[in-house]
Order: sequence, then structure tokens, then C-alpha cells
Amino acid sequence: MPLVELDRVSFSYPDSPQRALESISLSIEAGEYVAVVGPNGSGKSTLLRLFDGLERPSSGTVRVDGLDAADPINRRMVRRAVGLVFQSPADQIVSTSVEEDAAFGPENLGLPRAEIARRVDAALAAVGLSGDRKRPSYFLSPGQQQRLVVAGAIASGARCLAFDEATSMLDPEGRETVLGLIDDLVADGTAVVHVTHDMSEAARASRLVALDAGKVAFDGTPAEFFDPEGMAPELLRIRLGMPDRDLVARAAGLTPVAGEGAAELASRIASRLGSRSGVRPSALGGAGRGGEAGQRTRAGEGGAAREPSGEAFALEGVSHSYLHGTMNETSALRDIDLTLPRGGVVALVGKTGSGKSTVLQLLDGLVSPFRGRVRSLGVDLGGKGADLRSVRVKAPLAIQRPEAAIFEPYAGDDVAFGPRNLGLSGKELVERVKGAMEEAGLPYAEFRDKRARFLSGGEKRLLALAGILAMRGEALLLDEPTSALDPSARQAVREVIRAEAARGTTIVMATHSMEEAARADLVAVFHSGELVATGAPERLFYEGYDPAWGIARPFAAEVSFALEKADVASGPRPRDVAELASALSRQAAEDRA
Repeated sequence: MPLVELDRVSFSYPDSPQRALESISLSIEAGEYVAVVGPNGSGKSTLLRLFDGLERPSSGTVRVDGLDAADPINRRMVRRAVGLVFQSPADQIVSTSVEEDAAFGPENLGLPRAEIARRVDAALAAVGLSGDRKRPSYFLSPGQQQRLVVAGAIASGARCLAFDEATSMLDPEGRETVLGLIDDLVADGTAVVHVTHDMSEAARASRLVALDAGKVAFDGTPAEFFDPEGMAPELLRIRLGMPDRDLVARAAGLTPVAGEGAAELASRIASRLGSRSGVRPSALGGAGRGGEAGQRTRAGEGGAAREPSGEAFALEGVSHSYLHGTMNETSALRDIDLTLPRGGVVALVGKTGSGKSTVLQLLDGLVSPFRGRVRSLGVDLGGKGADLRSVRVKAPLAIQRPEAAIFEPYAGDDVAFGPRNLGLSGKELVERVKGAMEEAGLPYAEFRDKRARFLSGGEKRLLALAGILAMRGEALLLDEPTSALDPSARQAVREVIRAEAARGTTIVMATHSMEEAARADLVAVFHSGELVATGAPERLFYEGYDPAWGIARPFAAEVSFALEKADVASGPRPRDVAELASALSRQAAEDRA
């Protein structure tokens, strides 16, 4: 008997004219590892909420261990069998301290205290939060909160764990930790259903289910799904893309190997291409890269980028701590000196909890430093009479949890909130809102009258982006701007960032995506609240890279660096997988000729 079974299940949200899910039939077996993929708004999160009775199907049946999940009588047994990790971790945290929250599930199962303690210790150790067990849970960074929610799910001992974008807010090291945990859970017989927009993560599963517009578009193995020769037109239409590994391997004329790392792939590419004597110096380089930030031409990005000039933001001797003066005081930043130029793209990177989000809040005047000075767009934020409202208008901030910044019931009204408070009205307001929504990838005619709270997590993130684009500021402060977005929407946001930068807007973004950081003009690396490195990505991710930072190189840089060590490539360095794949394809074509 399947552990979880859906029989012709459909579901509609109240006041929504469209079905979120339509005639879904699926079964999940014990110990199975299933990745669920699909565009934003395709019904993935709704599907998981049906698994343990959080939502009741409009029609059809959901059974867990043979029990009807929609029947309130079965609710306790169903939720003992299925544990959920939500897309927004703060919504799932119920206790005031880390260890109490991890213990919440086991305590509600009525387990002996010794067993609860054992499970909590093991779960916190597994996600790297043992040293934070006494910290207040709501003062963790979003990435740390995501780890805590995963720990709670593990401690509950559920036979099926359903993860909804469980790695979207994690740094590369934390992401690998959680993925390793998933592998261990599956090996121990736990069924795992993993909703993800990361195709490299989806490729790790033994089975892949793709949703589109609430329907199952594919159900099979990842190898079948990512085979470009066998992809059906409907799968190509939803534009989910390939894992980075597959894209690079195929570009080099190689067959992708499941689970292969960057170093192993580089070794195979090196064997195929031979030594440098057979490769022109620029063969594996990127397009038109110079050596320093702000002084290169951006290929395919509208010509020459504006050269950063003057100061946009500055932190001088800045230190900041949360709960200052209490027994739970936590240092967020220590003695930070950082000047950011106008007109460029700056990426703030570092492990979860390293201080990136705090920097953005300081730049926007949402928090004040315990020590030091902050200047934003020429304003000393700690100075007498500093106009913080004006700074926030000129440099609006899109926070990491966009659902916490939704002010209006309808999407169009929410985007209009900022411009309306600036005094815009009538046709001018409508045009401003329409332009911002279209730019952010939310077609105005389709989304303006949608209820904001019924949007998917990714759509809410795009809505938050549209809201700050509508402000038409001098700068944009973005906290994880592409987290929880499908590949197509992620690419659209990257294009928005490029377009804004080309117009002279200063972009400062905190990101766990090293691929995004590699496209910035300047990268600032934070570690344990300290600024440990700044520079151009082509230096920091190659000879300037330090594994002690706790962040990974971008996949393209990892492969390219390994090829350089193998004496295969030289010249300009690819900034992302697309550039690396393009260079490899050209070389493979020349070899065939």
C-alpha cells in the first residue's frame, strides 16, 4: 500500500476562478525520493499541503497510510506520518528558543523526555544549529530559521517528509548539508518529497514529477526529464531548463553523469579537449571580460556598463548586535568598513547569519548601528535631522520574506502602495504600476486583480520586486531577489537587475547564489559578522578564493578553475554556466570540423 496516495484530486482556493490543482493522481511509496518541479504558481506548495490535511481537496481523495487525510478524525495519525517544511520558515516556528522549537513535534507526540532530548540533539547537530540551541528563534536569520524548521521535521520522526523549497534561503554549505540529510533520510527508509526550483537538486531524486497549471505534465526519472532528445513540447514550454552539470557536459559533447561534481566533470572535459597546445588561449573564455569591476563590457546586456562613480553607500567602523545589553545579545556585524560606488551591481555573499541582511537594513535606516557611521546616498543616517523617509524612497528595500511586506489585498494595489504614498494618482499611477509589474514578470492584466495572499511564494517575491521598481529610486536594495523563483522567473529578475544597472541605478543585493554574484561588478564577502574580502568576481572566485569563507565557487568558476589547473584553458574567464557552455560548444564544433 502506498504511503501517500492521491486519487483524481482537484483543489480550488476561495475567491479564485482557477483551480490550483486539477485531477491529480499520484502515489508515494515508503523510502521513495521524489522531486516536484514546475513554474511558480503551478500548484506545488498546494500539493504538499494536501498531504497532511492542511487543505482539503475540492474533489478526489488523499490517503496517508490508507487513512483519508481530509477527515478530521484521522488528522493526528496523518500528521504523525507526514511532516512538512514550509516555504516560509517563520510561519512554522512556534517556540521562543531554538531547542524548544525543535522539541515541539516530539513533545506533541507524547514521547519520553529522554527520547525528546536525544532527537533534538541529533536534529540540531544535523543542521548545524547545536551552538545556537539557546538563542531566541525569531532572531535567527531567515536561512537559520529554515535550518531550524528542517530540524523540527527530522525530530518528529515522520515516515514521509515533504520539503517546500527547503534550501532556498541557505548558503551553499547549508544547502549541501540539507541535501545530504535528505539522502540519509531516504537511505533510512523515509519517503522524501522535495519541491524545488533548482534543477540540480531535482536531478538528485530517483523520481521527478513536473506540474504545470495544476496538472501533472511529467512523471518519470530525472534522466528522462532532462533528456533534450526526448522532451515533449509541453515540457519545453514550461522552460525549467537543465541542471548546470548537464548543460556543461552536453556542451562539451559528453554524456551527463548523475551526481558528478565540478572537478570530475572538468577532468572529463580536459581529457576530451587535451592540453593547451590544442586549445586557443581564448577558447574557453567568457565574452569580453576585462580585469576590474565596472570596467568591462557586458555581453548581451545592452553594451557597455556604466562605470561606477562616486559613493552610493558607506559603512565606517560599523558594529551592530541584536538584543544589545541582554543575556541573549548576538553580534551581527563587527568593525565594518565598506564603500559602495554609484551605478554598479554589488553582491553581498557569505554563510547564513554572516550579516548580509543586516547590512541592507543598515543602508536603509531600518536599524541603527551600535557603533560607527552609515551614509546612504549622501545622507549620514545617524546625523541630526537625517531624512530617513527620503532615503527609503530613493533606495527601497525588498526584504527576504516578501509575504511580510504585502500591504494590500490585491496585487495591483500592493504595487501602487509606494507610488501612491509619493503622491501619484490617476493615469500616472496606473502607468507606473503597470510598467513595474510587467518588468518584474507579473503581466498587469493577469495579476492586477489577483488576491496577493493567494499568490505562490515565487509570485509574492516578484510582487515585492515590482513594488520597489515602482518607486523609481536611485538605488535598489535586494535581499535574495531570486530565492524560490522558477528558472524562467529567475532569469527575468536577473535581466531586470541588468536593465536597472544599465540605467545607472545602484544595485546592492544579498545572495546565496554564487552564479548571481559572479555577474556583479563588486563582491563583498562576509563571514561571522566580519567583512573578509571585496573585489571583482573574476578574482575572488579564482585565485582570491578562500574555502574558509564557507561559500562555494560558482559552478562555472569551479569547472573553469579545474580546467586551468589541468592546463586546458586560459584567457578571459566565464562568469556563468551559459558562457562556459557557449565556449565549450564552439570548441566542440571546431574539433568536429
